[in-house]
Amino acid sequence: MIGAALLIGATLALSVHGQTQDAPKNSLDKAAAAIKAAAAKAQKDPTRPVYHFRPPAQWMNDVCGTIYHKGYYHLCYMINPFGDHIASMEVWGHARSKDLVHWEHLPIPLWPSGQPWEDGIYTGGAAINGHGRPMFFWTANPRRGSGLKRTAAAATSDDAMIRWKKCPANPILRRATHGDPKFDGGWDAPFLFTEKGRTFVIFGAILGGESVVPIYEAVNRELTRWTYRGILYRISKRKVRDLECQNFVKLGDQWMLFYSPDNKQMRYYVGPFDLAKFAFTPKAEGILDHAFGKATGGLRRGFYASNVLYTPDGRCVIFAWVSGFKASRGWNGCVSLPRVLTLGPDGRPRQAPAVELRKLRGKHVGLKRVKLDSASRVVDGAAGDTLEILAKFDPGDAKAFGLKVRRSDDGRRAVKLRCDGRVLDVAGTKVPVKLDKDQNTLTLHVFLDKSVMEVFVNGGRECITRVIYPGQKDLGVEVFAEGGKATVLFFDVWQMKPIW
Repeated sequence: MIGAALLIGATLALSVHGQTQDAPKNSLDKAAAAIKAAAAKAQKDPTRPVYHFRPPAQWMNDVCGTIYHKGYYHLCYMINPFGDHIASMEVWGHARSKDLVHWEHLPIPLWPSGQPWEDGIYTGGAAINGHGRPMFFWTANPRRGSGLKRTAAAATSDDAMIRWKKCPANPILRRATHGDPKFDGGWDAPFLFTEKGRTFVIFGAILGGESVVPIYEAVNRELTRWTYRGILYRISKRKVRDLECQNFVKLGDQWMLFYSPDNKQMRYYVGPFDLAKFAFTPKAEGILDHAFGKATGGLRRGFYASNVLYTPDGRCVIFAWVSGFKASRGWNGCVSLPRVLTLGPDGRPRQAPAVELRKLRGKHVGLKRVKLDSASRVVDGAAGDTLEILAKFDPGDAKAFGLKVRRSDDGRRAVKLRCDGRVLDVAGTKVPVKLDKDQNTLTLHVFLDKSVMEVFVNGGRECITRVIYPGQKDLGVEVFAEGGKATVLFFDVWQMKPIW
């Protein structure tokens, strides 16, 4: 199965290589033309990120189908090829990378069948079946008014993962089959994982007054036949009405479940998983990224609808959809930087930007032991809107301290990161923080990419993703202390190179 190839060079070029399975050629032609037209508009937007992954144009949302196979990292995402807004008829976009940093756009892998049960290709995952063949699994969204419920479907490919063929048995999973209870709603976003040579899939669903995560086990090597094993996790609908994009990963000897709860901040749960009983027992919980708070100016903000893959050296890497951008610009949405997920000594997650991102570092400016006494200092030579900043603060007796990015020349405007020792305020998003207990310090690792800002606090104990719109000419960087003395122990700034 071949789709509309989306290739990025100095300019965007699109071509159609035959007919995608289930897609009339004129549909692909229209999709290619719509993306090409939108790309010309999108490329003119000075606020568009340049070192985050993004589609050539149009609307994107959930990250899907992430996997490493035969030398390439693969990443898929939901896209509306016909507009820069969300739509009920969406398909998957597809890209690959050899280094997690530079990406090559690939043909659209999946297109709706046109049958009432599959009007849209929605969120899903990827796996390698028992024959060593890559597979995509997705939520088949039914046609409006059909009265049908969501189902799960699958497709297989060769090692190149370019040509895809839908499984004849589709839909391979339905809500009311395989010995499971009669779920009331949801039942989407298949996420696959393996343990001790066995393959499992989980969904987000509704059962009575609870939002639940049912778990199924594959009973054939083709991964087309499944049996219900139980409920992995449950929570009252009063707390989480719609449990979306659930991921379940093993970190050391513990497991971590995280999900996107009905357009709110992503939550995580860490604990043991008893494979014999299919029982997950959370021991710790919290917020994975302090994004998706209350909308500002009608715009959502942040980090949502994630997926993961594993690198050849065993690292668990998480990607998520970044949203909150202004409308009608020929594009909307990008993917977070790749984050390596681990557990700290306290049993809680740490997120760190993948080390591969360091190859994007350009010009460097560094400072050490800058003393601030109720004052601020502009960092000379560090101005820009595509930066990586790594800074460590000793708060001393200051009432507050921090840094400003995208600062105007007169200092009246800036995107501020301000800490009072208990709360870090990132452009209005307030995050409880604890200073490093051994050194009483705060480390901020900030990635600034035009309208996107990702912040990692104290080694990734807390993370914040924000969409920002400062003045285009506001490019300065400043460190400051309020009401006392603070010391900037070190401050490193790199200009970041574009990947497009």
